[in-house]
Amino acid sequence: AKMEKERPKFLDGAKRNGIPEQKAQKIWEQMETFAEYGFNKSHSTAYAMVTYQTAYLKAHYPVEFMAALLTSEKDNREKIIKYIHVCKEMGITVLPPDINESFRDFSVTGDYIRFGLAAIKNVGIGAIEAIISARENCGIFRSLEDFCSRTDLKKINKRVLESLIKCGAFDSTGYKRRQLMMEYEDIIEISQKRLRDKVSRQVSFFDELEEGGKSENKTISKAPLPDISEWDNKELLAYEKEFLGFYVTGHPLEGYASKISMVTTGDSVSILEKRDKEQISLAGIVAGIREVFTKKKEVMAYVTLEDLKGTCDVIFFPDTYKKISGILHGEAPVFVKGFLDVAEENVKVIAEDATLLSEAEYNPFSSVHFMIKNTDSDGGIIDALFYLNERHKGTYNSYIHLIDTSIETTIYLGDNAKFSISQELKSEADRILGEGVMIFM
Repeated sequence: AKMEKERPKFLDGAKRNGIPEQKAQKIWEQMETFAEYGFNKSHSTAYAMVTYQTAYLKAHYPVEFMAALLTSEKDNREKIIKYIHVCKEMGITVLPPDINESFRDFSVTGDYIRFGLAAIKNVGIGAIEAIISARENCGIFRSLEDFCSRTDLKKINKRVLESLIKCGAFDSTGYKRRQLMMEYEDIIEISQKRLRDKVSRQVSFFDELEEGGKSENKTISKAPLPDISEWDNKELLAYEKEFLGFYVTGHPLEGYASKISMVTTGDSVSILEKRDKEQISLAGIVAGIREVFTKKKEVMAYVTLEDLKGTCDVIFFPDTYKKISGILHGEAPVFVKGFLDVAEENVKVIAEDATLLSEAEYNPFSSVHFMIKNTDSDGGIIDALFYLNERHKGTYNSYIHLIDTSIETTIYLGDNAKFSISQELKSEADRILGEGVMIFM
């Protein structure tokens, strides 16, 4: 409000000093924009200090830093997916929760990060406290029986136990998840009966045999379980996603990484830097579908597409949705073509077509493009392009796109600067120029 009051004074003063009205208007708009986030020197200095400290911690204590970052965003699913991907890029392994290592939130064990118990569906704070307390008092759990005999079964019911098993929290005991799921109900019932007997001061015949008639606490060792194979990787990942909300030990897209880089022109992160109406092709798994009726009583859908870096919103209008709804309701990764709808608060993709990623044409491109912001267009870029062309000469035309805030200039690199199109070129360009600077079209 104060800025708006000053606007007429500024424009009148500029006019008196011979400043063209259009130029004065532009200067005022720049001042108005800066006023929204400008800080005084003391504030800026404090931010600079925090930035330095953060960078130092990330450089010297990367595992601890990323564990703290994950904990700080534990309720933001999209950012957790993003930071798990960042951890992988940094060479930091993120593991699912574990009854013998996990605490409430993300924690550090050696060189890897362990998910916290609070991330598990159906496992409340009471169960978490019971697990950690029993572990700290009597040591690690050696089996499911041992776990049930030492934790408070008023807080660890069948529902909690199923969640712990299916997300991998018992893997450190040496048993397969599928094995434990076949026996856990019987084990918890036996443990509950023993607890009732102990409370009522009754000693069963089995207790006398096992404990020599003594009522002292005694951990139960591993019992033989059916020797069966583990669930396949697809089912393991599905349970991780169901009970943690994330894919941790793997991802359905990992086997497609090479293909994705060759058939897509963006991902859930890079679309945030692109322009309105720009054509885009993405790959991912469908994480959610919300169907709505249009005014014409036709069904359209808002789809959450998840890739290795995060999620994005894709809109399928009735004609498109009707044609490919079966693909979207399946479990297989999909390949989506469309264009961007860029608003102030978010970026959406308007889908024009979709197919299974496995069926997407491997090399549908006809040219190579380098998306360069004007601020980055120095001699280093030219040297990098020359280096890449020497190593990957081919028959495809190449172009530089010099991008300013409102103007894009396209420059053809000439008949002597044609490229091949390959995974090797894509990987090398991402490493030298930055991920996503070079795209195929």
